[in-house]
Amino acid sequence: MSRCDHPISECTCTESEIDVLYISPERFRASPQVGVPCRMPWGSLGAYLSRPSIGDSKDEAGAWSPALYRDNIRRKANLLSIGALVLDFDENGDVDLVADALSLHEAIIHETFSSTNDAPRCRGVLLLAESIDAATYETAHAIVRMRLAQVRIVADDGAKDASRVSYSPVRRAGAGYRVRVTHGEPFDAYKVIETNRPKAVAGNIQERLPVTPTGDRYIDAAISGECDTVASAPEGSRNDTLNKAAYSLARLHISDGRIFDALSDAAKRAGLSQHEAEKTISSALRARRRAS
Repeated sequence: MSRCDHPISECTCTESEIDVLYISPERFRASPQVGVPCRMPWGSLGAYLSRPSIGDSKDEAGAWSPALYRDNIRRKANLLSIGALVLDFDENGDVDLVADALSLHEAIIHETFSSTNDAPRCRGVLLLAESIDAATYETAHAIVRMRLAQVRIVADDGAKDASRVSYSPVRRAGAGYRVRVTHGEPFDAYKVIETNRPKAVAGNIQERLPVTPTGDRYIDAAISGECDTVASAPEGSRNDTLNKAAYSLARLHISDGRIFDALSDAAKRAGLSQHEAEKTISSALRARRRAS
């Protein structure tokens, strides 16, 4: 795989163009969010993301989405196509660590506003081989998160919405800023989804969801992460956090019994009663079955 040594602001090795919707700070705070569309070379997006504004708030420079929207209104119902997959890394989000993990693909990885030396955070933007729709995007996003989890890199599942915007880079005065570009292959979402599609079993087609890696280490890590989230949930959000955790684990085809055992203990540590925990977990599992 050839690599490029050009500064990101000068690199033109990748000639692909993508649609980008820019939303100014004023429009970002308005409803609906109406942006300014443009079509730019991938290298130009890299240059833009390599030059952070200086400010004290992460929304001072507005936001952007690598997508084409009907009437330039940023909402999922208006999304026509999206040309890049965006991942946020709020846990151990070191730029070099994430860049190395994504090095087989054409990607831009940069620090985000809240990143510090002690708690690095970054964003990864992967060029797609072709533009895709929202449903395809969110399926591919789930698969990428699962693959990264296998190498102990946690991508935020809160960033999975295809119509989600990313803040334009802003850093406080005096703060450093790290960015890397990798030169691999554009990410082929359709190929990845097809590769991870469940096969027919006894003549019946299994649920067509992203396939979870079956290694115990991955499952253990997923359960441990959700339990930590539930156990540390503040009062007022504990039931909602537990509900989301149970639903998320059910998507991984983990048995109901194992989910109950793990999350009930975590809920108890958070301060919920056994009755509350069982009721909430049962509700989440029923909701997951209805969605299947």
